[in-house]
Amino acid sequence: MSDAAPRAYDTAAADPAKPVWETPVGYLPGESPVDDRWKIAAGCTDAGAGSPAMHTLASESVVYAGTWDGRLLALDRVSGRILASHDLGGSVASALSVSGDWVLALSDDGTVHAFAKR
Repeated sequence: MSDAAPRAYDTAAADPAKPVWETPVGYLPGESPVDDRWKIAAGCTDAGAGSPAMHTLASESVVYAGTWDGRLLALDRVSGRILASHDLGGSVASALSVSGDWVLALSDDGTVHAFAKR
């Protein structure tokens, strides 16, 4: 999605294509594509509305999402409100996973990050 906002859908709703919620996430300071000389050299001229969210993972009450600019977000599953945001120092490189009470994220610098699910 070009605006990069994480969204939740109700597939049983009268209009399943209409999001139940969507949460714009913006960019970390200095992490917009127009702040990166390599991306500008490659032709990037527009930052868009926010950092693409990817690799989402839903638990009973929280939706976790990684972002291109290097954050792990925890969103309320019902409202989409951001509950927590942590800067990983590099973009999320693969699917998030859960092991027991831990959420695991791999950043593109090769670091595995573990966060307590609370």
